[in-house]
Amino acid sequence: MHSLRGTVKEEVAFYLNDTTTFTGRFIDLFIIGLNLFTVLVFITESYFHDANPGLFWTIEVVTVSIFILEYILRFWVSEKKIKHVLEVYSVIDLVAIIPTFVTFLDLRFVRIFRVFRIFRFMRFVDTGAFLSEDMKMHELRIIKIIFTIISIIFVSSSFIYEAERVANPDINDLGSAMYFSIVTLTTVGFGDVVPVTLLGRLITVLMILVSIALVPWQLGLLIKEFMLSTSKKRSITCKKCGLSQHDIDATHCKHCGSIIYHETEGDPRKK
Repeated sequence: MHSLRGTVKEEVAFYLNDTTTFTGRFIDLFIIGLNLFTVLVFITESYFHDANPGLFWTIEVVTVSIFILEYILRFWVSEKKIKHVLEVYSVIDLVAIIPTFVTFLDLRFVRIFRVFRIFRFMRFVDTGAFLSEDMKMHELRIIKIIFTIISIIFVSSSFIYEAERVANPDINDLGSAMYFSIVTLTTVGFGDVVPVTLLGRLITVLMILVSIALVPWQLGLLIKEFMLSTSKKRSITCKKCGLSQHDIDATHCKHCGSIIYHETEGDPRKK
C-alpha cells in the first residue's frame, strides 16, 4: 500500500502510473472511460451532428480540457521533459488535443484527426498491468492483436467516411463506412459498397497495406511467445507433492519447495 509521504509532485507521478491502489485504479478507469466516451461521441456525431452541433462542441471542449490537464500533469512530473514529449504516448495525447485548437481557426476538416484518440488506449494495453498483474505474454499479445484490428477498422472507416460522405450515397454515415472497412479487410469484398473518390480509394489501399503489415506481425509475435512459454516447461514429477510441470531451469518445486531433478541427472543433494 502506498503511503502519502512524498511531495505533491511525487504523489501525482505515482498515481498517474499506479495500477494497484484504489486511487491509481480509479484514475486509470476514469481516463479509460473518458477515452471510450470520446470515441462513442465521435461515432454518434456522424449521425446527429446537424441536430445539435452546440451540444457536441460543448462535450468536445470539456473532454479536451481534461486531456490538457492530464497532459500538463504528465509533463510536470516527468524527469526528462524532452524525452517525455517525444515518446509515443505523449505524441498520441497531443494528437488527441490539437484538432480542437485547429477547429478554433475554422479548419474543420482537421477535426477528423480526433479519430486517433482511440490510440490513447495503448497506454493501458501496452503492458497489461492494469488488466492483470499475472497476465501471460501471449495473453497480452492476443489483446494487442484485437486492439490493432479494432483501431485499423475505426480509423480507416472514419477517414473513408470523411472522404466519401458527399460524393458516395452508399457511405453516408460511420456505420456504412465501418461495414465497408470490415468487408474489405476480411477480403470478402461483396462489391455492394465501393469508394468513388480518388482519396477514398487511396485510403482503402493504405488500410489494406497497414493491416497486411501489422496483423501478421502481431500474430508472428504471438506464436513466438506461445512457443517460448511452452518450451520453458519440463516434465519432472515432484516426489513429495506430485506436481509434474516445472520451469526448465527449476531446482525446487514451485508448489512445495522440495528439490526436484531428472532421474538421469541424479540427486543434486549427493553431489
